[in-house]
Amino acid sequence: MSFTIGCDPELICHRNGQFVPAHNYFKSNSSFGLDGCESTAEIRPGFSESPVDLTAKIYQILDYGHDKAPDLEFISGHYVNDYSIGGHTHISIDPIPEVIDGLDIVLGSLSNCIDDKVQRQKRERSGYGKKGAYRRKSYGFEYRTPGSFLLSPSVTLVHLTLSKLAVVGVLEDKIDFNELKNRQHSCTFLKSLKHSLHTIPDDCKEGLKELDTLLGKRLNWNQDILPNWGLRRAA
Repeated sequence: MSFTIGCDPELICHRNGQFVPAHNYFKSNSSFGLDGCESTAEIRPGFSESPVDLTAKIYQILDYGHDKAPDLEFISGHYVNDYSIGGHTHISIDPIPEVIDGLDIVLGSLSNCIDDKVQRQKRERSGYGKKGAYRRKSYGFEYRTPGSFLLSPSVTLVHLTLSKLAVVGVLEDKIDFNELKNRQHSCTFLKSLKHSLHTIPDDCKEGLKELDTLLGKRLNWNQDILPNWGLRRAA
């Protein structure tokens, strides 16, 4: 089957460790632009069938943003400086309930393993990021539950890969992810996921390798993402 994935994840801007409004530096209609509130930045890499290709497009936009405002640090996550920030993911299919449930389980498991739980709870209390959150769009739908996954190329690629595999698992392999996960711990479920899928597209294999590495790490979400992307030398 063929479908595209896209996204418009948000970022908080810091200068010398302090919050600054994104609209001081960026324009609303740019590929590195503004969210609706204009205090947070939003990147728009378009869409692709390949998670690898979409991650490369995100790198190019982050590079552009860094070049445009080299004194800024960019922070990802769920809730930073009293702002809820999302990692809305765009998928060019009809949002049938089984697909939404699959995304909730697969990406929710990833969130349980790697996200900052305090940030996630604050975002949910603010009314965003709840399970099953999506909006129909002309291209298909926007899945609105995830936080901003731009911490690193690895986290980004894994998020996009699992987004694609959740859809493929439901529509191609007819997997009931709720039944598959059952009472398994989220990390155990994700580690065994590749053995449960009959269909693994070639452009998802790199992301699955990164998933294995990622699940063994403890991530710090309170940091500038640019060094992780090779766009600024760590101090």
